[in-house]
Amino acid sequence: RIHGAKTLYRSGWSPLPSRLWEQLCGLAGITPEERWSKLPREKEILLLRELHDTKLEVVGKSMNKEEFVTCGGIPLEEVDMKTMESRKVPGLYFAGETLDIDGITGGFNFQAAWTTGWIAGQSIKG
Repeated sequence: RIHGAKTLYRSGWSPLPSRLWEQLCGLAGITPEERWSKLPREKEILLLRELHDTKLEVVGKSMNKEEFVTCGGIPLEEVDMKTMESRKVPGLYFAGETLDIDGITGGFNFQAAWTTGWIAGQSIKG
């Protein structure tokens, strides 16, 4: 218990990203206010079990570059996907990153932008 008065949430465990550490603490029933020096033995054991037994699914990999996800935008249910026209404002069209499509920046988002842009353009052209 080298961190004494520090909370478990704040001090973390350096090999783990802070958000993962906080989730594991939560799964072990540890609150954000709990301090290392006051941590009951039972919760310490639960945290160790979470660290050891939690299964994580790897769903992708980095390609030696920083990757990030673009997300947010106009909800897809508000857009006619056959024309890309707004269901709320006739004559208003959306494409690419203005739409609520989540994807790693790069190939997927490029294709979504090209495809939705082409559909919107064809619809506007008539």
